[in-house]
Parts: sequence; C-alpha cells; structure tokens
Amino acid sequence: MTSFDKYSSFKSRGEREIARFFDRQQIAYEYEYPLAVVDRGKTKIWHPDFALPEYGVILEYFGMNGNSSYNEQMAHKMKVYQEAGINGIYLTESTMRGPWQEMVIERIEQTLEGKLRKIQRHRMDINLGNTG
Repeated sequence: MTSFDKYSSFKSRGEREIARFFDRQQIAYEYEYPLAVVDRGKTKIWHPDFALPEYGVILEYFGMNGNSSYNEQMAHKMKVYQEAGINGIYLTESTMRGPWQEMVIERIEQTLEGKLRKIQRHRMDINLGNTG
C-alpha cells in the first residue's frame, strides 16, 4: 500500500518546500485559491500560489529565472497585486537559496504591524473627534 504524499499536487519543488515550511510552522494556507483582481481594466480571477487567510497575505513563487517575458509577467503580477492593496510575498528560485523562511515570517509580521498601525490611527482619529 502506498501512502499519499500531500505535496505531490504542487507544481514545483519550490512550492513543495514552501508548503512543508507552512505546515511545520502551522501556518494555514490555501493553495491556488481564486482571487479577483482588476488587470488592465478587467476583473479577472487569478490563483496565487498560496493564500494565508489568517494574515491577509498571498505568496507567489516565481520559479523560472532568466526568461525576460516571464520576468515581465512577474513584475506585472506584483504591480497588479500592489495596486489592488493585496499584501504579497514574492519568492524566486534565487531568494530561496538564502534564509527565505525568516524573510517570509518577517513579511507576515510587517503586514500585521502595518494593519495594527492603521487601526491605531483610526482609534486616535475617533478619540480626537476626526470622524469625517
């Protein structure tokens, strides 16, 4: 009897590594979860590699390096996510050679700290009577 490898459904070695890391850290994720974005004036459904619903963050792994049209697509995706206000973490094959796990945790922390600062500013505005 063969055991099911839950990581076999991932499209690349990098995605499998990322999923294993999230599992070890007990970070809940959705793989290729549908996400509506506005791209060139049209609403489209994209499927980022990982959505981290507890943190409001997506993670994209760009595994092809050195291909100019792929690099243009990568830059375009990041720009669309940024313009939509979607917090993204972006990894490439080269960034995964370094301490990428630490970088991912730091980016999640930065996103949460930014959200907390925004809430604190709203609270201060309410307390100062600036509710307009």
